[in-house]
Amino acid sequence: MKYRAPTGLRAFVAVLALGATLSNVALLLSDRAPTVLRVLFGDFTRQLSNRLDSNGQAGNALEARSVGSDSLVHFGLWAVVTILTGIAVWSWIGLATSALVISAGSLLTEVAQGRYSSTRAVESKDAMFNLLGIGTGTAAVALLYLGYAAVASFAARHRRRSPT
Repeated sequence: MKYRAPTGLRAFVAVLALGATLSNVALLLSDRAPTVLRVLFGDFTRQLSNRLDSNGQAGNALEARSVGSDSLVHFGLWAVVTILTGIAVWSWIGLATSALVISAGSLLTEVAQGRYSSTRAVESKDAMFNLLGIGTGTAAVALLYLGYAAVASFAARHRRRSPT
């Protein structure tokens, strides 16, 4: 790609993308796979959960959550990861590859929810909204690439024509 965002910016965004990906996985497994968290972090997970939800309101709010809002959360989480990753890789082949890798990762996370939770099964609707978010994020990054290249190309032509 002829016109790319600065390397420093892309490196910073790459760190954000990694953090967002790890946060997504932790968030999507945390309330659905407490066994995994107990294995990884021991009794600290239970103590933290009890302290955060000492009055029971958080658990009630989660149970009252509608399917629509859950789908939007899945969509948004994976769209953000895709956008950040697309900015970090800043190439067409990198965008396509990362979209495939993120798709596989989101589906594996969805399967892990069903595998490690005794209270919830894998939901095809969640997987569909994961993939829809990834597709939308990929399209947004493609538009960003095209817009950035158009502006950079225009600026380069303008600099060449301007007398110095």
